[in-house]
Amino acid sequence: MKLSAFSLLAARLKTFLAALVICFFCFFIMAVKTRQMADDIWKQLGLAIPDAQLNINHSFVQGRLYYFGAKNAKNVVAGDRVATVKQLVTYAQQYSASAEFKTAYKNYRTKMKPAQPQELPAVTMEEIKAEEKLLLEQQLKTAEANLNSPNPKIKNGAPTAIENINKQLKALDDPNNPTLKRKFENANSMNDAIRKKYSEDVQKFETKYPEDPQVLLKKRLQEIIDITADVDYAAELKDGYKGKKVFVNPAYEKKPAEWKLAFRAGKPATDAVRTAAQDWLKKLN
Repeated sequence: MKLSAFSLLAARLKTFLAALVICFFCFFIMAVKTRQMADDIWKQLGLAIPDAQLNINHSFVQGRLYYFGAKNAKNVVAGDRVATVKQLVTYAQQYSASAEFKTAYKNYRTKMKPAQPQELPAVTMEEIKAEEKLLLEQQLKTAEANLNSPNPKIKNGAPTAIENINKQLKALDDPNNPTLKRKFENANSMNDAIRKKYSEDVQKFETKYPEDPQVLLKKRLQEIIDITADVDYAAELKDGYKGKKVFVNPAYEKKPAEWKLAFRAGKPATDAVRTAAQDWLKKLN
């Protein structure tokens, strides 16, 4: 199923009221094990369980908001939002501690781990020397043929070229030949570069996808708290391009999409999410 990020979904929804519930539901890695209790929530939001779980998995591991298909989010009335948040958080806490969640994360992490690169075969000095000798012998053959060239300029330059090539051929026996040493180092430095790049990729991978999913969960919860710390619920809006509502304050237009979503969902729902995130962090720590 093709998933759409927040920016694409935003254009389709007439209002963002109550969509914050879905937003942070995704951040929390929420999924539901108690189907009977959960079905009512999903029906309100217009999501089928498989679609919700796809959004959950993508949101958690990518750190972006995926809640494609939540077509009824705008219909959740204001008075129900806080209660819905609390229900979803309860489900999320249960699911994040389950073996199913840990297995799903482990499988995804394994799939995303950088593959061990194929290193180039090691090159010996003798191989470099043989390759250089073959190249010089080909150049010598061409220079000798130029002795019979009808072009006087080429013909006159051939003896000097032959002399220089013969000197280079003789120098191949010098163990300190700078040309051979340089080519040898360059040929084998490729593997060093490959190893370095792989080491860097693994380090980035470990940071992005820690072995313990609880570490990533803490990060996601902290992101929620940080992003919504300074939401100005009294901010004024005006009509923008094609009637789209934009903030009067241009600095607010540069805020993250999640900040704007929190503004539209309102303070009660956002405060409920922030409190839940803070309480959950305390338990995890």
